[in-house]
Formats: sequence, C-alpha cells, structure tokens
Amino acid sequence: MDKNINAEIKKVENILSDNLSIPNYQRPYRWTERNVLQLLEDVKQSWKAGKNSYRIGSVILNNEDNGTLNIVDGQQRITTILLILKTLGSEVGKSLREKKLQYSHKVSLNAIITNHRFIENWISENIGNEKDSFTKYLLQYCEFVEIQVKDLSEAFQMFDSQNGRGKELEAYNLLKAYHIRAMETNTFDEKIVCDRNWESATRYMKTKETKAPTDLLIQVINEQLYRTRQWSRKETALAFSKKQIDEFKGITICKNQSIDYPYQNKELLQFIVQSYFNSLGVSVNGMKSRFRKIQPKNINPFTLINQHLVNGKDFFEYIETYVEIYKQLFFTEGELKEFKEFVKTYCVDYAGANRDGDKYLFELYKSLIMLVFDRFGEVGVERYYEVLYMLVYRFRLEREQVKYAAVADYPLSNLQLFHIIENARSFVDLAELERNAYRKVVCKKDVEPIVRFFISKGVELSSQNPQKVDLTKYGLNNGN
Repeated sequence: MDKNINAEIKKVENILSDNLSIPNYQRPYRWTERNVLQLLEDVKQSWKAGKNSYRIGSVILNNEDNGTLNIVDGQQRITTILLILKTLGSEVGKSLREKKLQYSHKVSLNAIITNHRFIENWISENIGNEKDSFTKYLLQYCEFVEIQVKDLSEAFQMFDSQNGRGKELEAYNLLKAYHIRAMETNTFDEKIVCDRNWESATRYMKTKETKAPTDLLIQVINEQLYRTRQWSRKETALAFSKKQIDEFKGITICKNQSIDYPYQNKELLQFIVQSYFNSLGVSVNGMKSRFRKIQPKNINPFTLINQHLVNGKDFFEYIETYVEIYKQLFFTEGELKEFKEFVKTYCVDYAGANRDGDKYLFELYKSLIMLVFDRFGEVGVERYYEVLYMLVYRFRLEREQVKYAAVADYPLSNLQLFHIIENARSFVDLAELERNAYRKVVCKKDVEPIVRFFISKGVELSSQNPQKVDLTKYGLNNGN
C-alpha cells in the first residue's frame, strides 16, 4: 500500500476526536430529511438487532502538515451524526460543532436547521427513554473506515472529487458505497483496488489526444447493463437513476450471512466457482473466451450480463468485466476491425449522427452488440452486427423523429430482440432476427448512408412521401 495512505476502522467517538476541518473546496451540507431518515433507521435496526458493529461508510481525510484533517469525503454523514448527538444531549463532538466545523453557506445553515428539527421529532417518536443506550451504540458500535491521505490529488482520485464542486453524485456512486460496505470480510487493500478501478473508469482517456475523459461507468452501467437487463426481462428501459439502483443489488455471501431462499443457491455456487479458480491463479483448461486472440486479465470468464449479482467484490468484478468489454468493442484498436470500421461509418461519422434520436439508437445498437458478444463472443458479433444494425436503424428511416421513450419501448414491440438473444443457445435460435431484419422498410426519413446500406443488403424500400424521401436519387422507384 502507498506509504502516504493510512487507513483504519474507527468508532464514531474516535472519529469525532480527530482534528477535523471543512476545507473551502467542500460543497455545502445538503442532506435532506430522507437521507437523515435512512441513516437513523439503519443505525436503529442494527442497534435493535444487537449487532456488534455497524459500518456507516468511509471518511476520506487530507492530512496536512500542521495536523489538520480536511474532510474530502464524508462531510454529510459526519455533520448529520453531530446533529444526532446534539439532539441526544451528548457532549461528544461538542467542540467540533461549536468551534472547528463552521458552516457559513446559507444552504448548509438551512439544511442544518431543518434536519435538526427532523431528528428531534424522530428521536422523540422512536427512541423514547432509551437515549443513553442508543447514544452508546452510535458512539461505540458504529464505525467508519477512516482513510488519511497526504496528497490531496490522490484523495480526490480515490473518491469522487465532484463532492467539492457542488455537483450531485451520479447514481452509480450509491452502488459503490453499498458494495464497499458489503466487503466486510475483505482486506482494506482489496477495497482500495476496487475503489481505484471504479474511479479510473470514470476518467477513462480514449486516446492521448482526448481533451476530456469519458465516464465509462455512466456509459456501461446506465446505457448498457441496466437497459439490457431490463429489455432481456421484457421490461421498458428508461433512464437509470437512484430509483433503479436495486437492479444492481444482489445477495451478500459471508460467514455471518445466511442464504435466505433456495433460488439463491445459484449465486452461491457461482461465487464458490469464481473464488476457487481465482485462488488457483490459472486459466481453466477448455474455458471458452469471448475473445479469440486476446484474454484481458480483468474480464471474468464466468460473468454474464444478466446474471444474479453477489454483493461486494464480485459486483466490482462484474462491472470491471463489462467496462473492459466495452473498451475492447468500441474504443480499442485491434480485434473485430471490420465491425469497428462499420460502426465508424454507419453509426458515428454520417451527417446527423449527433442528433439525439440517432444517439439513442446507437446506444440501443451497442447494447445488442454487447449482449450478442456476451453469448457468442467475437464470432457472434462478426455474424450479426449487420443484422442487428438493420433491426435498429430501420427505426431511423421509419420515423420522422426518434424520441427517447419510443426507443426505450422499441425492443419490446413485435420482436423481443434482447429476450431472443439472451435465451439463444445457438445461431439457429437467432434465425428470427435475420428474417425480421430484411423486412420491407417504409421510409419517412432520408438518411443517406443508412438508406444506401439497406439497399446494399437487398432490403425493399418505399417512400411514404416522395417529397420528403425521394428514393429515385438512389436508383429506386418510390414505391408508395
């Protein structure tokens, strides 16, 4: 581990004894009553259950030379805990509240007043005459992972620097916190590796010439994994938000956690198999790789897009697998050259490709490509990338305008594209896709590269309105 990084698990009362400070780059205190309620209920549940500890989360501190510990991540939770302790009448944290942790921003002051009132009401209704017991549990049994980092830039790299810039965290950050918390039996070093891989994916540089990094977690989680999992279950896939994070929560497997139901035995078996082969440190003889010539070490061969999830380290490996697959399919030069040239020509470089509707269709197309790759590897992509393109981009020709909601429903209409691919065991099972790809297209929109591609594949085209779409310029009759 980096010698400039120190980490330890600390009880709440010990955290509040540190020389904490809120740096000027921190965002205001903004927790809502809903956030406060979640924390209170979680602590209460753990307290009532008599658990030996409850892990609140992590706090990242920048250790200055003068001994001051600037809060880089964790300000919202620490502030809320101080409000809870004040309401409980505890002297712990009093000096922090009154002298060291100062809030001047109007947003912070308003949130503090509002949340303090809420906490008073909640404690009155839920704790009653057991304040001493609840206070003791909060101080002595609730804990943080305290990470002290000497280098500020490294502190920001470990956790989301957006915290200091007043930007709302992406929904996927809630997943990181949830799954880090599920790694209670893992070492701190393992947690750090998961965190660093996660954060590096948010700042991926496609090329040396790239001026701004690409957030691959937004791309892979929001656009590909979430929507593919929804579509594969024959459900509409609208935008991924905090309301949908349960999609990526599974079961927790550890010595203190029992399996609730028989159907979860499958997840347990998956976990055991993965753990066993990882412990060997060797590839499994005969294991089929998705790639023919390369085997990126961060692609787990047992991982599938639509699998049931195991919380903690397995989840991070699941995400890392598909981040790498996405890079290999759509960014990295090398394999699948014909497919990548096709994407460049017919999805990226044509006039109008940057319209919102066209971008929606491109994301849909990429999701289908990733699912086919997931099932059949490179050979599946090579065989079906044109077929999938015709199934998706006929929608562009058949609509004057392409709306997000319409694209979200499109895979569910008539042909269950994702469901068919997900359940296919051989290419024979995909014959229906090929038949539908070559159906006649009635054009309402003229997008020249797309039209010419359909013509090259022998698809019958007609024009609903020759004044808007004149097919004669392509050597065809309008056919309406």
